[in-house]
Amino acid sequence: MKTLFTVAGVAGLAVLAGCAPAPLTKADVDGRIVCNSDYMDQVERAARREAKQVLWVNCPHAVLRAV
Repeated sequence: MKTLFTVAGVAGLAVLAGCAPAPLTKADVDGRIVCNSDYMDQVERAARREAKQVLWVNCPHAVLRAV
């Protein structure tokens, strides 16, 4: 019985490992435009300190550069 569970567990892990996304390469990342979460966090913290409300219509953009 333990052998059956072990085999099933290993097979399940193999299936899940096959679904893992491939790591990003430099070509995938270079020049990619994403939301600037650091800037958004700074603005939201400042708004909380000043008791203001921030509503994001569009996120500020940052361009990722691979080194």
